[in-house]
Amino acid sequence: MPVKIAIFEDNDRLRDSLVALFKGMNDYDVVTDQNNCNEAGTIARVYEPDVVLMDIDLPGDSGIKGVAKIKEARPQTAIIMYTVFEDDEKLFQCLCAGANGYLLKKTQPSRLIDAIQEVIEGGAPMSPSIARKVLNSFQNNKSKHYDLSE
Repeated sequence: MPVKIAIFEDNDRLRDSLVALFKGMNDYDVVTDQNNCNEAGTIARVYEPDVVLMDIDLPGDSGIKGVAKIKEARPQTAIIMYTVFEDDEKLFQCLCAGANGYLLKKTQPSRLIDAIQEVIEGGAPMSPSIARKVLNSFQNNKSKHYDLSE
């Protein structure tokens, strides 16, 4: 049974390219492609995607809000952010909203396909520079004192 993918991307050319990439592969089925995520929760309930590729900067509701809507409507759907944004604030907002992965749009198509398989298997795919930011965040917070009982 093919992996059902939903794409939320406002760049028509990129969205069409992603659809074409997966259309040529038997293991994947793009069940919907949208240029905004205003109805992301409803779309998740109707199409029941296994994986969502979500841009952040969309018209109307942001992709970050879209993540929260999808996770509320269908928590088992894995969401990979697919964006140009590398800043810490957007990254952590996406992860806090429930994103399962974070890839930059400069990612090679073969890595994107690997990332979808990785997230299906329970992994958390990230572009190398994004993974470094996440690790640095934890390493920078190691000096925090936690009052834990013995």
